[in-house]
Amino acid sequence: MHKQLWKLHSWTGLICGLALLVIGLTGSILVFHQEITNTLYPQSTLNDNYSSKEDRLPLSQLTEIVENRFPDFWIRGWLFNHDPSNRDSAYVMKRGDDEWHLLYVDPYNGNVSEQPVPTNETLYGWFIDLHYTFFADHIGMGIVGIFALGFLFLSFTGIYLHRPFFKNLFRLRWGKSARIFCSDLHKAIGIGTVPVNFLLGLTGAYWNIAHLAHELIEHAGEEEHHAIEFEYSPYREQIGKLHSIAEETIPGYSLNYIYFPTKEEPIFYLYGQHEGAGVFRSLYGSHIWVPADSGEVTYSLDLRNAGLWAQIVDAFEPLHFGNFGGLLTKVLWCIAGLSPAALSISGTLIWWKRRRRKTPSALKV
Repeated sequence: MHKQLWKLHSWTGLICGLALLVIGLTGSILVFHQEITNTLYPQSTLNDNYSSKEDRLPLSQLTEIVENRFPDFWIRGWLFNHDPSNRDSAYVMKRGDDEWHLLYVDPYNGNVSEQPVPTNETLYGWFIDLHYTFFADHIGMGIVGIFALGFLFLSFTGIYLHRPFFKNLFRLRWGKSARIFCSDLHKAIGIGTVPVNFLLGLTGAYWNIAHLAHELIEHAGEEEHHAIEFEYSPYREQIGKLHSIAEETIPGYSLNYIYFPTKEEPIFYLYGQHEGAGVFRSLYGSHIWVPADSGEVTYSLDLRNAGLWAQIVDAFEPLHFGNFGGLLTKVLWCIAGLSPAALSISGTLIWWKRRRRKTPSALKV
């Protein structure tokens, strides 16, 4: 049993190694994507002057500025950044097209980026596509989900196979052979990062597989269609009231993202947090639906009143990205994200060294 499990662990690691290396490296970068983007493109992402939240321009005015500045585009989503030093993100789509673009908007004076940039050409968009889909859309998402399950299997089997290693958890025998050193390093990294790797593998696998299952079940047999643009001008006053509508529906509500209406679905979808949300709550767990024509709330979900499973799934976001404890946990998650790369390299070296050791010496002339 032990020998068969060892072989299965080794071959799973070899098969998943390269993919886990890519997933781990991109995940570590994504932990600090905002800081990296701010450093590389401060003129686009940072506000001209720091201000308090009370000085923000009304959303109705900001959306009008964007539409007047770029009449060939229409708004699809708005991501609020409540850090006074950072701009909001406006997601827009070119009329007659279905490709999402990104604009950064200073919510205190209305200054916007020079041009909308396709989201897959932004630093965050490029890395997120590689991390979650390998640039292969839904098929890639399913493949990444399978590799995440493989990562979970490697974590569990690694703990079982290396149980005695806990006696000398971080022993590295420098003076021994390269194979022994790689083996010690492999075990130390694997055992030391198991808790975080379990969370990363579990949450990543759930998101990808659940999303793929939803697409297959909910949209099986449906033809792909472009979203039909929605004319916002008659509803400008309605847009300006969304914050107050959200506050009245869920007192203390922090509105963090708005998915704007399309002609097929003329509804403002609001996503945010309830008052007093803890560190293990995502920014988008409480929802409010507001039809554009009536302005009357037709659906709301306060996460505090949701079921246990909904609250567990909502906690996946902070647990996956490690942003629940500030800079410390982000650094730890970034380092842990590098462990799949280290494990894949050290595991491959161990396998190669063992294979060479078993190779007959008859090859010598």
